[in-house]
Amino acid sequence: MRGSLRALWKRATSFRGRERSDRELDEELASHLELHAADNVRAGMSSEEARRAALLKLGGVEQTKEMVRDRRGLPVLDALSQDVRLGLRMMRRSPGFTMAALAVLALGIGANTVMFGVVNTVLLRPLPYPEAARLLRVQTANAEGEDMATAVPDFHEYRARNRTFAALASYYFGSFDLTGGEAPERLRALVVSAEFLGVLGVRPARGRDLGPDDERWGAHRVVVLTDGFWRRRFGGDPALLGQAITLNGEPYTVAGVLPRDFSFLGLEAQALVPMSFAPGDNLNSHNNYFLTMVGRMRPGVPVDAARRDLNAISESIIESHPENRGTHVGMRPLQEAMVGDVRPALLVLFGAVAFVLLITCANLANLILVRAAGRRREVALRIAMGASRGRILRQLLTESVLLAAGGSALALGLAWLSLLWLNSLGQAVLPRTEDVRVDFVVLGFTALVAVATGLLFGLAPALHSVRVDPGTALKESARTAGDPRGHRVRALLVAVEVAMSLVLLIGAGLMLKSMHALSRVDTGFDPGQVLTAQLSLPKGRYVDEALERRFSPRAYEKSARFFDEVVRRARSVPGVTAAGAINGLPLMGEVWGKNATLYDRPLPATLRELPPIQYRVVVGDYFRALGVTILGGRAFSEADTLEGAQVAIINREMARRHWRDADPIGKVIAVNPPIHLVPAGTVPADYEPTRFTIVGVAADVHYGGLQARPVPLVYVPYAQGAEGALTMYLVVRSAGDPRALAPTLRERIREVDPDVAAASIRTMDDRVSAAKARPRLHTVVLGAFAFIALLLAAVGIYGVMSHAAAQRTREIGIRMAVGASSRAILALFMRQGLAMVAAGLVAGMLGAASLTRALRTLLFQVSPTDARVFAAITLLLAAVALGAAWFPARRATRLDPLAALREE
Repeated sequence: MRGSLRALWKRATSFRGRERSDRELDEELASHLELHAADNVRAGMSSEEARRAALLKLGGVEQTKEMVRDRRGLPVLDALSQDVRLGLRMMRRSPGFTMAALAVLALGIGANTVMFGVVNTVLLRPLPYPEAARLLRVQTANAEGEDMATAVPDFHEYRARNRTFAALASYYFGSFDLTGGEAPERLRALVVSAEFLGVLGVRPARGRDLGPDDERWGAHRVVVLTDGFWRRRFGGDPALLGQAITLNGEPYTVAGVLPRDFSFLGLEAQALVPMSFAPGDNLNSHNNYFLTMVGRMRPGVPVDAARRDLNAISESIIESHPENRGTHVGMRPLQEAMVGDVRPALLVLFGAVAFVLLITCANLANLILVRAAGRRREVALRIAMGASRGRILRQLLTESVLLAAGGSALALGLAWLSLLWLNSLGQAVLPRTEDVRVDFVVLGFTALVAVATGLLFGLAPALHSVRVDPGTALKESARTAGDPRGHRVRALLVAVEVAMSLVLLIGAGLMLKSMHALSRVDTGFDPGQVLTAQLSLPKGRYVDEALERRFSPRAYEKSARFFDEVVRRARSVPGVTAAGAINGLPLMGEVWGKNATLYDRPLPATLRELPPIQYRVVVGDYFRALGVTILGGRAFSEADTLEGAQVAIINREMARRHWRDADPIGKVIAVNPPIHLVPAGTVPADYEPTRFTIVGVAADVHYGGLQARPVPLVYVPYAQGAEGALTMYLVVRSAGDPRALAPTLRERIREVDPDVAAASIRTMDDRVSAAKARPRLHTVVLGAFAFIALLLAAVGIYGVMSHAAAQRTREIGIRMAVGASSRAILALFMRQGLAMVAAGLVAGMLGAASLTRALRTLLFQVSPTDARVFAAITLLLAAVALGAAWFPARRATRLDPLAALREE
């Protein structure tokens, strides 16, 4: 055998620089095939076994011939085609390696495709409006820069006097009961100024837009429907245009239908109605701030100029309306306003998935290096036969790119399935989620990643393979240690995999601990077996507008009777143990902000000195229905009517902040400013804020969200302090499954008023789960990436150690033959594995200490450098990595020394 290899080397060196004919190649390869077959026969093989072994040794006659032929005369496409065909053939020859590589690539590229699709849609793709870059969200802000709402008179001033916006509009959210069909239905609506669609650059697909005349009270009862609602409720009937539908008991003329693909900040609105107020309506005053503005800048106007323009108007408004003092106008691009709170999370996840791709490349580079070690003699033979190193390098890279292309095809399938799931998430979880899809941009990104990945994981192994010395390689036996440089490269790649995996695992561990802390938050209520439903009353039928203009609580007597009756009937349903209602449920956000007046101390001189509070009005046994504990005093009773004493319940945070150790029971407060601080002319001459006596202290409830600390809050009986609250949430506690109560509750509500729809019927458990949806999504996605990284790192370590054991079979046999124990052999291999793992863990700890700071805004009650998480995850990865190294090392100790030596 050695003689034939030396002869081959001499012939190879004598042919350098000369082109070979097919005949010469055939003769050359046939000669060496016969030599190798003869050696195998002398070793005891049959003729057929000897020939097969010789073919395997030479790497296959046809493949060798194709690699050796000089193709400088072939067209580029023909040469590329031959490279591809040969690459596919080599993939078929190693099905195990090919399937493993395709699976790894599908995971790595698929995860990157999904995340790029999300980032492209949410952060990069412009909003679906003409010249969307000129759209700004405009908001009143306080001195700390926190967004606030805008009063209607202020918006009118900004709209009329600004010089930098082509158009400025405002909007707020409303709901309407649609009646006249088989069953009433609640519509989510945007109540907008006339310029709203014009600002966005959108025209109705049918009918007309809203106009300035539609803002005039009396001519305001028109509606523009969304395409989806028009088709679902009315069957897409074009004759509906110009006809009237009944909203909140009043006829509204259908003016138009929006385009099918219309959306605004992901809001699931079903209708647009014009913003209009009756003369003397308190909403059209500086007593109420609830508008958000959106504007389209004039061409060429910078944002700073628009900001200065509106702030100059704001300062002039403050001169005549001191209640605006301390505020200014803030603005930012509409797209940024929409996605600003999810941007950090998406960038973190995109960075994490890039780590997954790098780990994938490192893992595949290791697999290919291991495979290249097995093909070392084949490459040496091809070089010896006259193939250029550049030709072999091109062929090896072609194989890598083909693998990447196959993995990308599988990745697109995984991405498509994943995006179907993402599309089903609500806007509260991910803005514009329904727009995320595999489009041409995503396809282009995937193709680019495929090529880059193929070159990235294929280039280093290919360069390493073609640097082989033919003479040395052809003299090596199949079971010698091989190239020590290859071992060092593979060990380095494993260390890199371990380091990046540790960073991802620590990030996932921090998110998991944060999610655990979030799940342990004391919400202040018991969500189990509670059903909720939203009820809204039409103002025209349930409010005495004359009394409302006088700020009289008696204006809401009819609405109070309705809610009392609904609660009474709900309480009578079999299985119901308690029932009540409130104007804003926990975890919905801080929906009604006010300023309290505390009458047990000197009154302040300015509005800014009044302590801010959240305000809730309740009906029935709300506290027992939701499981809110009364810590002191009493809950509301049926005696707390408009004719009874005016009473209030405060939460523990308000008691702590304003009375500290003193007992607040019996103290007198108001939820509106004292009369001397109310702007002249905004209230009737005989107006006096209602004074409430505190009769109880309730446990703190998380109304603003799980991650928001409870703020001072005042509860008041609906009958005594409704103040225009016509949307309430029925809360019913059941002895059994609360969902079973839904049909009966709908029937009970229709018995009170058949035109009032029960909307958003959900259990409180579902609402709590929805509040955790976004952090849960972040945790699950980052955890999935970390698990993939851990799996790939374990596979990489196992592969390197297995190959090391296979390459050192003869060495192991010699060591064991001269008396080395199994324990000594095991220690020898484990030291090698420990060195790789330790280097990766040290680098990973340093990287994690720096990179996990990017998670700061996503964590709840967890430090981004939490020592316990760092230690636990490091130990976990070390255990998995050393386990992956132990199995092949343990297998090496079980070799039969004689059999190992005989293999050579």
